[in-house]
Amino acid sequence: MSMFEWSKNNRACTTTWSTLFVLDQNKSTFDKSATKKMSELLFWAQSASSDARSIQAKGIAIEIDNIFTLVRGATYEKDKTKEMAIDSIAAILIVESKTIKDLAEENDKNYLFWQEVR
Repeated sequence: MSMFEWSKNNRACTTTWSTLFVLDQNKSTFDKSATKKMSELLFWAQSASSDARSIQAKGIAIEIDNIFTLVRGATYEKDKTKEMAIDSIAAILIVESKTIKDLAEENDKNYLFWQEVR
């Protein structure tokens, strides 16, 4: 079991939550978002096939990466690249049972968020 905690004091959590909110994928409050499944995000319901969902997930992953790095001041962890980060986000987005907390935990492994100490 993961030791990752969903917390307003964790930038990976707040930045993941606010980014999904801005992208109109999740409209739940921060406190209610941790356990929200990928299948509950807006893009999931609109996708008819797993192929279409994978393509859409990749597009959303690119948007998330752009917001993190271009708007929110995140940089990549020293052993990560843009492509690795995008691929790992997309890989979470296509798993129906994964949660927003799972996505935030993955993002924490890939990004050094604004004012976060390495």
